Amino acid sequence: MIHADLGPELEAIVLDLIESGRYSSRMQVLRESEELRAWRDAQLTEFEDSFTESVEEAANGQGQGVEEVLLPLIAKYNAQAISGK
Repeated sequence: MIHADLGPELEAIVLDLIESGRYSSRMQVLRESEELRAWRDAQLTEFEDSFTESVEEAANGQGQGVEEVLLPLIAKYNAQAISGK
C-alpha cells in the first residue's frame, strides 16, 4: 500500500468529505477522484476529436458559415433581451 502526504489543505478536504458521510474512507475519495479524472480526460478527447473534425470539414468547404450560425443566435438573444425573458 502506498502512503502519500497530501498536505494540510488536501488532507482537510478529504477528512471533511469523510466526516460529512459522503465517503466512508480515503480510498473511496481517491477512487472517485480517479474516476472523475478519467471521465474528464475522455470528455476532453471527445471535444478535441470533434474540433479537429470540424476544422477539417471547414477546410474542405463543408459545414455552415459563421454568419449562418451566429446571426440567428444573436437575433434570438437580442429579442429575448428586449422582451425581458
